[in-house]
Amino acid sequence: MTVHAIEITLTRTIDAAELKAAQHESDLPMAAADDRKRLVVLVTAKNERRAVRKIWRRLEDALPIDVLCTLFPGPDGKYLMSIPMSEEVQERIKRLAAAEQQTPEEYLEQAIAQALARDRSSRRAELECRLSELLRTYSAVEITGAAAQLLEK
Repeated sequence: MTVHAIEITLTRTIDAAELKAAQHESDLPMAAADDRKRLVVLVTAKNERRAVRKIWRRLEDALPIDVLCTLFPGPDGKYLMSIPMSEEVQERIKRLAAAEQQTPEEYLEQAIAQALARDRSSRRAELECRLSELLRTYSAVEITGAAAQLLEK
């Protein structure tokens, strides 16, 4: 059996008592990020998919799980994500995927990649807009000096 590191993103912040209870109930070692909305869990399983299923079985009722995601990419360079969906949403995705002649997994992978690309593009455009505003008020030297000071802190 191999040990797999999986990140758990929660729908809300949990307190130390909830984390301790979930660890005790599931018998899985977990560590929480400072925000207590993200956890890392180590799971022994034959493969990543089985590791994810094991987490869902043991923690589904113990924690407000939003998404499970592998911490490291697989041999194909991709991360495995597990997102809970209602049957209605699953059926809709199946219909949309069939219309595109894709599997539901391929359809979701493409949709997520497109959403991430849109987000990067939006962030880049917002950054350029804010920089333009700054450059109208301050010189490039003033801006880079202020940025350097912030980075030193």
